[in-house]
Amino acid sequence: MIRLPSSRLQIAGALLAGSMLVAVPVCRAISLNPLDFIFQAIDSTISGDIGGALSGLNSIQNTLMQDEQKVLYPVSLINQSHNYVTTIMGGYRGWMTSVYTLPVNSAQLPSSQSLERSFLSGNSTQTASLGSVYHTSFGSIPSASAAPQAHRQMADMQDALAQDALAQSMAADQASTGLLGVANQIENESATTAPGTADMLAATARAAELQSLASQHKLLASMLREEAAQLAEVNGRQKLDVQQTQQLNTNLQGVIAQK
Repeated sequence: MIRLPSSRLQIAGALLAGSMLVAVPVCRAISLNPLDFIFQAIDSTISGDIGGALSGLNSIQNTLMQDEQKVLYPVSLINQSHNYVTTIMGGYRGWMTSVYTLPVNSAQLPSSQSLERSFLSGNSTQTASLGSVYHTSFGSIPSASAAPQAHRQMADMQDALAQDALAQSMAADQASTGLLGVANQIENESATTAPGTADMLAATARAAELQSLASQHKLLASMLREEAAQLAEVNGRQKLDVQQTQQLNTNLQGVIAQK
């Protein structure tokens, strides 16, 4: 058995240890794991091919958006229209609001003032107390012993029609206040509307217009009822005159026959 000198053994051991220390970080740096190569290929595909396609799509989308803002929905013109609407609202809305709320009450007596407050309130819930304040101001129907039945019926019908007209005016004022609120809301939205939503605002305005027309038709119907009642009253008075004339003729004939 051949024995190497101890110095040679020491040198060989040092070389072996040094090669091991160098090999470990080199292997770590090179990474011989197959999954690392797969992940690197996926990352390269995503950042290269797919990333390039996405960049192209973003470029096309930006170009289309610029064309829409310049041709279909010009931003400058839209902002100009918004400013125009805002200027109009600032110029007339305050004045029109003062016109709508202009005080028109003029009654002097307490009972008349109470009635006037009721039918100028613009609140249809106060129609329940309208009858009492109306009769306080205009009086009640005479009793059967104080007036003929025909006069009592005509007075009753006239009171009913007058109260119906007042109640209808109170409901119309309330509806008008609601429609004014809707109109103000539409104006506010038109000052900030986005492209493509003008049709929705137009549909809302059309619906409010239909509500206004329905309210106007109800008022026209009330006016027709008042006209019909006046014609009926004139006709009723003519009938009453005929009845009184006939009764007078009958009484005169009776007096003549007694002589």
